[in-house]
Amino acid sequence: MTKFRNDINALRALAVISVLLFHLKIPLFSGGFVGVDIFFVISGYLMTKIILDGLEKNKFSIFAFWVKRVKRIIPALLFLIIIVINISFFYYLPNEFKDIEKNAISSLLFFSNIVYWKSSGYFAPASNRNLFLHTWSLSVEWQFYFIYPILLYLVFILFKKRRSIFIFLIVFAFLSFSMTLVLTPKSPVASFYLLPTRTWEMLLGSIALMIEGNFINRNKSIPIIAYLAIFISILTMSDRLIWPSAYTLIPTISTFVLIAINQNDYRILNYTFVQTIGKISYSLYLWHWPIIVLALETGFQLNIVVIIIIIALSFLIAYLSYKYIETIKFKSSLSIIILLGTLLIFIAMLGNIDANIKTKGSEMADWEKNHENEIKEQFNQDCCFVITDNIDAQEFNRFKNRDCLKIETNKKNFLLLGDSHAADLSYSLRSQLIKKHIKLLQATANGGGLPFLEPNGHVEYCKLLYQYCYFDFLVKNKTHIDCVILSANWVLNEQNATVKSLSQVIEYLNKLQIPVVIIGQTNLYQIPYPTIIARGMKINTNLTSIYTVKKASTLNNFLKQKLKSYYIDVYFEEESPKISPNNEPYEFDDNHLTKYGADIIAKRILSYKALVHIINK
Repeated sequence: MTKFRNDINALRALAVISVLLFHLKIPLFSGGFVGVDIFFVISGYLMTKIILDGLEKNKFSIFAFWVKRVKRIIPALLFLIIIVINISFFYYLPNEFKDIEKNAISSLLFFSNIVYWKSSGYFAPASNRNLFLHTWSLSVEWQFYFIYPILLYLVFILFKKRRSIFIFLIVFAFLSFSMTLVLTPKSPVASFYLLPTRTWEMLLGSIALMIEGNFINRNKSIPIIAYLAIFISILTMSDRLIWPSAYTLIPTISTFVLIAINQNDYRILNYTFVQTIGKISYSLYLWHWPIIVLALETGFQLNIVVIIIIIALSFLIAYLSYKYIETIKFKSSLSIIILLGTLLIFIAMLGNIDANIKTKGSEMADWEKNHENEIKEQFNQDCCFVITDNIDAQEFNRFKNRDCLKIETNKKNFLLLGDSHAADLSYSLRSQLIKKHIKLLQATANGGGLPFLEPNGHVEYCKLLYQYCYFDFLVKNKTHIDCVILSANWVLNEQNATVKSLSQVIEYLNKLQIPVVIIGQTNLYQIPYPTIIARGMKINTNLTSIYTVKKASTLNNFLKQKLKSYYIDVYFEEESPKISPNNEPYEFDDNHLTKYGADIIAKRILSYKALVHIINK
């Protein structure tokens, strides 16, 4: 019998706690997502050990291996989905439940990673509302469990010797990692979710198994350095990094070293609470995310009290799931398969029932889905708003050669520069400025990068766009640019850093003698605005204040105070406009304006005293 590895169990505890605190947006755990990568390495080690031990004893069966994985993984997942689906059926609107149903089925059948990859377009529903988003990693692991034993079995039959298997694993891992380095910059969403670019992480665990007997740790500082590297990754990395990438080597190689060294001398690794968290880590991973999502869906904000309650509830349910579900000894996988089939039928039936229920506000909840083309036109998406992940130099040049940045010398020219929060205003601002004989130029890009002189964010085309505009286009055309209008979702950055960066932009443009105004932070909501309106219609109650993100208001007041005359306050402190006479909501998701909302904001912008002076000058 394989000796239980307390150090690996402690790594599980560290991984799941880091993921939990990352999802709770605890500031010191901005890199907590690396916990998933730690799990991948551990999984590769354990699976390879099971497979090779069986092969070398001539007792390995691929089918038996799959059956054991079914018994290990599916019961706790079934329990989670049964509970969450029943809660969702009664709480969510029909259109929302349809997505939940699809995600639940893809999770149960272990292809959710593919579904999330396919549905991760810019205007796709926010991932932070997906109750089963975290199951993508289970799907990746299961796909690995399905393919890997077949490959390892074939290699074993062909070569027999561990040395040959070791070489195969190294080559396989190298090819997978090379694919990651190539694919991630071009298609980061695909690289994040799909098996080929995650395989190398699990193979690191496999390689750790192959060398652990020869890895004699004479230097006691090596495991300490490895643990420190993991902690530094958790504390300093952020989701602005492209992932997986070369950065992923830091936590994964550190985990690889710790597994290979097999160091169990540190007392903290053997503490009961550490080992207990490790044992319930699977159930804790399953349950923490739906609890967080449901808390936000019901209007709770992540303050200290709510965070403590979520953590306590996650641990309680995880412990109950571990004790009463995970530890059940199923004699046959047939009962699990029957339960799985029954649940799939049950979910499909609920979906059909829910689809036929037309609640007041159902059409409102589907507003974004039903107006995709209008939204693209509003953003000027096919021309001056870049959303592609693999922009090349030729496509970038369209901003120079197309109407986006084409100066008209017989008119005043205003440049709208920023992210999607600039793009959603472009149509309305352009329409209203034309009446004043002003040409609106537009340079906008999706990607989370704010329009600073030194752009933040990880998307390269955002940086290229902003740097081109500041250091090339504006320099060459400063006598023809009458105003630069900056707009972005400023809440994405730390407030003091935002003020510092915007002050640098103001100083730079002042030197070029180009006037500048900054459009302030707009209202943000925890869930899509049309959903808030639809749920309010269902119970005849205004719910906007419940779901308003307070951080946006705080930031708006801070920026208004610090940036003074350059800052245009467009935030609705009281109650934002809900819907137009034509039933158009103020925002189409949780942070982007509809044309109705943009028209309202554009009028406020153009009535701003400093801008009126520039227009009439």
